[in-house]
Amino acid sequence: MSLRVSKAGLQTTLQGGPFVGHRHIGMPAAGAADCLSLALANVLVGKPSRTTALEITLTEAVFEVDEPCAIAVVGAAAYVRINGQDHPQHETLTVAAGDRLDIGPSRHGCRTYLALSAEIQADELLEGRSTYLAAGLGGFHGRALAAGDVIGFARSSANRDTYRVTPPALRLHFGDDHVLRVTPGPETGKGDRDMFDQFCHSPYAVGARSNRMGVALEGARLPASHASNMQSAAVFPGTIQMPPSGEPYLLGPDAQTTGGYPRIAQVIRADRHLIGQLRAGSKIQFVQTTTERATDIYREKLSLLSKWLGQIHLW
Repeated sequence: MSLRVSKAGLQTTLQGGPFVGHRHIGMPAAGAADCLSLALANVLVGKPSRTTALEITLTEAVFEVDEPCAIAVVGAAAYVRINGQDHPQHETLTVAAGDRLDIGPSRHGCRTYLALSAEIQADELLEGRSTYLAAGLGGFHGRALAAGDVIGFARSSANRDTYRVTPPALRLHFGDDHVLRVTPGPETGKGDRDMFDQFCHSPYAVGARSNRMGVALEGARLPASHASNMQSAAVFPGTIQMPPSGEPYLLGPDAQTTGGYPRIAQVIRADRHLIGQLRAGSKIQFVQTTTERATDIYREKLSLLSKWLGQIHLW
């Protein structure tokens, strides 16, 4: 069983769970940029939340299947069509041999996830199967998909007996305006509290320099930090750094493991999946919270999600 890529779009990769426990050797987390959309798609085809699926970025992607299977689509796509007929997201769908599957471009948001009932045959690395593009590792030969590629599946894993529909309360709604909650970064408590407050009161837009490694934020320039010459320290997806230019930079899933710019803020874990839906021109308002409240928010979100997704962790 296989899936043939007829049109790959801007950037379509195989993504699942992140690479865990390898940051000490410089391996980023990688994995799905919007892990919640990935989980919602996977549960519709009876798969664990971190199972590898296709992550489609911004533009249309088209596929052909050679055997029947179940699929689900969740994310920013404007439409889902099978042989030209519209079908809904957030619902288990079936495709037959020879069907053409068309995932539309993103009207709002940035990424869409296509999950399949069959197990994707992806390159395994460090106990993970996601793609880390910067190093050409994992996924489909370490690269984005191209027209003509054929993705193989383990025949024994197909399961077409499950039909599910995502509860309305759990469906994500994408727009061009975003609110991300943040806690102060490690350097904020060393004389830069005023800068953090200014950051949280200033609206920002996602700049053209935007990819899985991170997004440049355009808006109010902040004053240069006294820690601008700090030694390199640990950074994570959701870390917001302050380069000497005064324009903040928000790190994404493929970001490096250490950085030498001041870490002025950190997007809370409960909101981090939203970074995967930021696109050039998106507006962002950062809202300050405490580390204690961030922990409570995360627990509350997991409690809500687990009723439908089972045991889940967001990264």
